[in-house]
Amino acid sequence: MSTMKTKRFVATTVFVAIVLLQSFVPFLGSLPLGAFIIGASVTIVPMTAVLAGLVLGPRSGLVVGLFWGMTSWIRNLMHPGTIGSLIFSNPVTALVPRLIVGLLSGYLAFLVMKKARSPWWGFFLLGAFGSFLNTALVIASTTVAFKLFPVSGMGIPHAHLFTWLVGILGFNAGFEMIANGLLVLLIGRVLVAKLPNLRPE
Repeated sequence: MSTMKTKRFVATTVFVAIVLLQSFVPFLGSLPLGAFIIGASVTIVPMTAVLAGLVLGPRSGLVVGLFWGMTSWIRNLMHPGTIGSLIFSNPVTALVPRLIVGLLSGYLAFLVMKKARSPWWGFFLLGAFGSFLNTALVIASTTVAFKLFPVSGMGIPHAHLFTWLVGILGFNAGFEMIANGLLVLLIGRVLVAKLPNLRPE
């Protein structure tokens, strides 16, 4: 294994470790805004997968997205009894959106840095888009799953399911897009400057 591949492997492992910490240690993976905006709790794990794709390329983004999805799936299987655990105990919903976010972020980051003269605004858009894409894919996959395998209880309606999911999952979406966009912008600038050669051509 070449020195550059070894460095990229180590960096990917660091991003995976960060996702694991964010997933299992309270407050590392979310910003509780309830004290300022009632009911809002902003998930910031998407920015880690986006940053991995940005700095290390789509393959590393995919790996980090995989671990993000796996930890989400396992955590919700271990703690049943909530709407969130019901949604993310489905492996398709837990895994597929996160895999796509990590992979697509890597490809989009390549375009941003190649085409944009000053790509910093693109970093914000990458973070915001990664957060939006995760939420949108979770809503879409959950709608399909609940239609194919109807569930009862917890106030889950049989009619207007998509609208209901948009209401409960989409409430935080705007806050999450802003938070993840700003974090990718601030952290991404530093990482790209410090680790300029880790991204594969």
